Amino acid sequence: MALPIRFAKQGSARKVRYSELSRQPLYMLVFLLPLIICYEIALSANKHIQIKAHDHLVRFFEQIDIPPTQGLWLGGIAIVTTLLIWHIFTNNKWAIKIHVIAFMAIESIAFALPLLFFGAVIGGYVAAATPTSISSLGLFEKISVSIGAGLYEELLFRMIIIACIHTLVCNLFKRSEIAGLTIGVVISAILFALYHDLPDTGSMSASNLFFLFIAGLYLGFLYVIRGFGIVAATHAAYDVVAITLPASLSQ
Repeated sequence: MALPIRFAKQGSARKVRYSELSRQPLYMLVFLLPLIICYEIALSANKHIQIKAHDHLVRFFEQIDIPPTQGLWLGGIAIVTTLLIWHIFTNNKWAIKIHVIAFMAIESIAFALPLLFFGAVIGGYVAAATPTSISSLGLFEKISVSIGAGLYEELLFRMIIIACIHTLVCNLFKRSEIAGLTIGVVISAILFALYHDLPDTGSMSASNLFFLFIAGLYLGFLYVIRGFGIVAATHAAYDVVAITLPASLSQ
């Protein structure tokens, strides 16, 4: 099994299937770009909707003397730059088939359904993106928070953490590709659950932590088999429903 992020040349003339096209960085970029723009515009208008993963990224930029006010857009720029560089290294075509983007949206919604069902069974929807002030936000801000969680939590917990652990396990400890990915998915799922219990450690119920751990495993597995674009949109789609539906039902 290959690491989801790889920079091997792919100059073959064979017909590329949807499952492969949807994992190519250019398709992921085009697919996610409207979500990135939506969240960054909403964040520039209301900094109170900033999620923790995005805040940590901004704090990182602050360490290299980029002020937080200037660093807000750098989260989106980081995703765009990463995917563009990845695309250049893979040597794939600079062409997009629109129907692939449409199918990626449908696939992401479909993959969100098991999470929604499991969240409802556990005892109400558990919104991974929810800040304490979520109830006071308007519909657009709630959707923007959900999109931000999908983008930046998947960037942190799946793309970065799984890749780092995979590299460590395979290169330093000389374990197999499968072992590296499995350990990466499990550790990222644990960190994903614990991350949502901060800063007030112990404030989240055991059932919610269990759900977030299982969700982390599910999203990690989805990242490995379907790539960053699908998993980020799946996460966002889940959070949109988990945040907006309970509020709509209570009205």
